[in-house]
This record gives sequence, C-alpha cells and structure tokens, in this order.
Amino acid sequence: MKMGTAQIQNISVQHRMWNRYDSRPKQTIPEFSEWFLNGIRTFEAKGAEFELLQGMVKITWPGKVPMLRTVNDLKREYESCYPNHGITA
Repeated sequence: MKMGTAQIQNISVQHRMWNRYDSRPKQTIPEFSEWFLNGIRTFEAKGAEFELLQGMVKITWPGKVPMLRTVNDLKREYESCYPNHGITA
C-alpha cells in the first residue's frame, strides 16, 4: 500500500519538529577531574578504599591485595573512554 501525499507530508513535518525541538538531554563529556572523582565515588560505594599518594592512587578492595595506579595510567584510561576529547597536561 502506498502512502498518500498528505501522510508523507505529515511524517516529514513530524520528523522536522523532532529534529528541531529534541528535548532529550545531550551527553556532556566530563573533565578528567570530574571523571576521576565520579569513579572514586562509584567504587567506594562498592567497598573499595582509595588513598591518594604523590602521583599515584592506592586502591584497596576488601580481602584482596592493594594495587597502585599512576595518574598517567588513569589519564590514558580516560582518553580511551573519550578519544575525541584532548587533555592538556
């Protein structure tokens, strides 16, 4: 069954209005510091403990061996999550 001219026009107007007045929130790219703090809060809620050292972060999970991550490692992870968002160090 073919669509009539009026139906095609109505669909066209509807799509134009959706594109013009799209009310869905746009995804914003967080800065590194915001991303880092959100990650710490998320994992602290899951039971991890963090200790900030000189250029490093000590992460301790209950019942596991603590691990050290450098800030540069975390920046590389951030850049892999948001490859089009450059970081100026």
